[in-house]
Amino acid sequence: MSPLERIKLKLVGYFSDTLKSEYIEPIIILQEKKNIIFLQKKNEALQSFTSEDGVSFSPSKVKCTLPKQVEQFPHLAIIPQTKISAKKLQMAYFGDRTIHFATSLDGKKWEAYERALIVHARPIEVGAVFVRKEGILLLYFEKQITQGILYYSAHVALFDKENPSVLLWHTTEPLWKHKDIWMNKTAFPIGSIFLDEKIIMYWYVGKMAVYSVALSGFLYDPNSIKKKGLQLEKHIANPIISPQAENDWEAFNTMNPAAVYAGNKVHILYRAQGYDYISTVGYAASKDGVIIDTRLDQPIYTPRMDFENNHTGKVNPDLMSGGGYGGCEDPRVTLLGDRVYMTYVAFNGWSSIRLALTSISLNDFLAQRWNWSKPILISRPGVIDKSGCLLPEKIDGKFVFFHRIFPNILIDYVDTLNFNGTTGWLKGQFEIKIRKDKWDSRKIGAGAPPIKTKDGWLLIYYGVDDRDASKYHIGAMLLDLKRPEKVLYRTDSPILQPTESYENEGFKPGIAYPCGAVLVKDEIMVYYGGADSVVCVATAKLDTFLRELKSSQPVHLHNIQIKEIVY
Repeated sequence: MSPLERIKLKLVGYFSDTLKSEYIEPIIILQEKKNIIFLQKKNEALQSFTSEDGVSFSPSKVKCTLPKQVEQFPHLAIIPQTKISAKKLQMAYFGDRTIHFATSLDGKKWEAYERALIVHARPIEVGAVFVRKEGILLLYFEKQITQGILYYSAHVALFDKENPSVLLWHTTEPLWKHKDIWMNKTAFPIGSIFLDEKIIMYWYVGKMAVYSVALSGFLYDPNSIKKKGLQLEKHIANPIISPQAENDWEAFNTMNPAAVYAGNKVHILYRAQGYDYISTVGYAASKDGVIIDTRLDQPIYTPRMDFENNHTGKVNPDLMSGGGYGGCEDPRVTLLGDRVYMTYVAFNGWSSIRLALTSISLNDFLAQRWNWSKPILISRPGVIDKSGCLLPEKIDGKFVFFHRIFPNILIDYVDTLNFNGTTGWLKGQFEIKIRKDKWDSRKIGAGAPPIKTKDGWLLIYYGVDDRDASKYHIGAMLLDLKRPEKVLYRTDSPILQPTESYENEGFKPGIAYPCGAVLVKDEIMVYYGGADSVVCVATAKLDTFLRELKSSQPVHLHNIQIKEIVY
């Protein structure tokens, strides 16, 4: 359970009859200098209350000016005066779907920057803005309608003090969710203040009471915050392997590469297709992991068994993957002891999509003597099972397999690799699940076999978002060394997205599909298929990558309080 989840278990709130009168309506709570002012409407008249602690309010005759809303600039939040506003240039953030920046010389006529500063998958609106020593802190809300109720989630962003249109960072996950506290109840924000190092938000809940929600314990250091999140760097040489028209078996697509580091070079085993749409496995090698030094003209692995041979010349459109009519798809390779094990998807074109396992001695592999063992099926019949790979080390004397049955990653511990092909299938003893409302909400799968590091097993995986099922993104997890089914850290945003032309111009646009990852000195190299057509590589320094993976959230909260305000 995460710290934030533990905090949520401690949250308490209660409702009262404070605002039952149909003639009373809270309008706004705002901060003017040292005054915290609460305005409400009663019988068409405004009443004001003031407070020192933001919770207990007393009747007051203090007058204040309601913030003016400017047409076409919804939820306009003017930045309090700073050094750069000495020329009386007013600056503000606004928006009810995306967050934008605007300026004005007189506070009446505003000009907006065309480019949005913050964009989410769902509509977002400005909440409040505060000037802090770290920068300009913006509170904003993400909105989602569920079963007819509009729910809000609170986020924060930090902008550069010297240039308020420059975003330093923003949270990718909510700091607080209305839905977690007031399920099935309406709640609307009526103002936010910054008091005693706390953001205090005010919510009118269920048309019954006003609650304050205090977000405290901000731990941020803009000097150490990355302007971009954890990312792999795509190599300028991409794509590093493309189809070759002179070889019929790889003239159509070359994609989804496995990789293993042995004999001081990276060996790349990639899925290849000719125009018969049958998948085989091609081979290339590189000393530096990027420039291809060796590439064979013949496949090193071809379909041999009935369960991976298409004897009909037809294909079941509901089962075809990456345009495949059958064969050996999407290999993953693991060096374990003195043997190289390859898992792959075996497809006969019509009725069977299952995981198969084969192996070869390391000596034969390095000598390019392709004496692969007879492949055996390791997944259950009648179930679509993909993305299989083998951990490169035993755990408590057992082999560990990762695989995917829609939509989750499954993990199995097995005593032996001597599957008989008729019984003893992978069962799915443990699972790593998709995450609702995140970039990996539709399905996930292991990309490359996990890499052992000092901090845990590093698993590169792919994910698909329910909001756009046409795109495959790449993420990372850090798994416990002794219990790899336990996720220690997981990226909240993709570390690689299909944004380049070679990831969007091909057989299937929008695909970045990893099947291999290796360590070369202090660098992790991730191999993936682009657009189901080419082979690509992306890299990162391992120590930096792990450090950022373990601290991917720039803002943390250690205390959240909810109180009903009294007045």
